[in-house]
Amino acid sequence: MERVSFVLKIDPSDYEEYVLRHQQVYPELEEQFAEVGIKSYHIFFHEGTLYAYMLVDDFDAAMQRLAIHPSNVKWQAFMSDLLKPWENGEMVKRIPKVYSFET
Repeated sequence: MERVSFVLKIDPSDYEEYVLRHQQVYPELEEQFAEVGIKSYHIFFHEGTLYAYMLVDDFDAAMQRLAIHPSNVKWQAFMSDLLKPWENGEMVKRIPKVYSFET
């Protein structure tokens, strides 16, 4: 099981629209999340940066399967007007785990 975090960018003025769209995530996409081994997925916002945290069996394998699934392709197109690329042109930037505490 992997604990993965990554960041994405949006214009802070698009925050309300981003939240609204995430209240309407396609049920078939969430079903696919479970199918590819995503156990939990959380997104947080701070000043134009979206911080995502995922508990997943295998992040790379899950992302490869999602990349070609029709519900995710549709979702990515729906969200493309809000998400901004990083300096290297990529949309997602993985961030390293530095510390954990669990009981």
